Amino acid sequence: MPRICFILLSVGSASASLAPKVGDGTDVDWWFAYKLNTANFSGCSTSRKCIFGGTVQDYSYGFGLQYLLSSHVDGSTKEMTLHTDCLGSGDDPVAKTFEQIYGGSAPNYVIWNDQFYLEPEITLHPACSSYSSHPTSCSAPWGHSKGAMAWDENGVGFVMQTTTPDWPGSGTSSKDRPTQGNTLGCIKDDDVEVGQHLFALKLSAADTKSVLTALRKASVVTDPANIQIVKLTNGPSDLATLAQGFGTLDNSTTTYQDTLSSGIKLIAKPHALEVPPWQMVSALLGTSLRTATWWTSPEIPSTYKGTPGCWSAELTTPEEVQVATTGQWKGTTFGLTGGLGGNYNHAKLGHSLQGTLAIMGDMNQQGSYTPSVRSCSSSQNGRGGLFFVVDDSVLHSGLKDLMTGSTADYFSPSPGPTPSPPGPSPSPSSDCGGPGVECKTASLKDCVYVHARDEAKCKVSKYGCYKKASLPSGCPKDDVLSIVL
Repeated sequence: MPRICFILLSVGSASASLAPKVGDGTDVDWWFAYKLNTANFSGCSTSRKCIFGGTVQDYSYGFGLQYLLSSHVDGSTKEMTLHTDCLGSGDDPVAKTFEQIYGGSAPNYVIWNDQFYLEPEITLHPACSSYSSHPTSCSAPWGHSKGAMAWDENGVGFVMQTTTPDWPGSGTSSKDRPTQGNTLGCIKDDDVEVGQHLFALKLSAADTKSVLTALRKASVVTDPANIQIVKLTNGPSDLATLAQGFGTLDNSTTTYQDTLSSGIKLIAKPHALEVPPWQMVSALLGTSLRTATWWTSPEIPSTYKGTPGCWSAELTTPEEVQVATTGQWKGTTFGLTGGLGGNYNHAKLGHSLQGTLAIMGDMNQQGSYTPSVRSCSSSQNGRGGLFFVVDDSVLHSGLKDLMTGSTADYFSPSPGPTPSPPGPSPSPSSDCGGPGVECKTASLKDCVYVHARDEAKCKVSKYGCYKKASLPSGCPKDDVLSIVL
């Protein structure tokens, strides 16, 4: 009788690959999501579930979790399409990608955010803020950057750039955020009111090292001693060494640039390079750009090709940089500036005006173009951040469609003082500076700043500094309001 032999092969329990994932759990090389604003795309078609912690929030201004999605795998890019399910809490790319960290699959991770709101409390050198001994968010010189990354025992993993204040704030269910929460739509701060973007990218071991190096260059806000946001258990020692160096400032004045294995270009701006951020990107790429960011005071206007007054001799001359103030999707128009309300944008996006470059960044067009307007260290000029540059015709086309709309006025130097002609006294607006002038003199107590987007409401010819009493009652006015997001 023949003898039958059974041979049992012992197979090691290899962990699933760490990579960006879309809603069905499939790995991709990268995905891009634009979370649409509340005013034009409110709510979502599924139920919000607080799968990473928190409670469903009844936001006074409402919420919007519908999103546009594009992804790339095996050399093919899917066109940007609208998804109405709730982003971040179900079968969607954000939830599926972040679950690899929160669910414990990743042996190593780093989470960074300049707006943790004390959950967790972190230790930085120097302190997080010079304005408060117990700050809820970190200001300059610390990086204006948010995101998470993870890698396996070989260094292979992913990075996920976000623009959402206060998310993510914990990478483990063992460290709850009892006040703030940890799931989009379940966070105390309504960071799903305005437009946001998220971008996830697959990393080789060399890529992981490069991203960690770039994050160090940007001086991002994290704490390697806090397991809630940094976990280092099993991986290449050089990567762990880089991660353990977070929490200290990089005071260099040169950018970091690298081309990753995917062909995507990575740029990092250090805080001490006090230049307008998107002009810097234009100079490094050698191309003109259209941008959409949290564009509000102290805003940097659209600019033609030329050298800014706030600049570095190590950078070439930037090309034209446009600021988009409105965008659209399939005929629905929405705002692309910063502000309080549902029809605004907090994503940081750009696309080339020629060619096929799509850019996902950390930084807003806020700060100073020239020292004659305000200090070169102002706002984003004096902070660090990352930019991912993707040369992809499909993604570029999607961003171009998304950012089609109105454009902010272009910078023009204020003319020097001229003798006043004899006759009537100057108008109230000229007492404050008038069109195109910043309200930067503390003694002008009755002067207010009118933004470009409010010119029609305020019945002025151009944004600038005007006498408060000369403006109509329905005019939105800004008494040197500064919101750090």
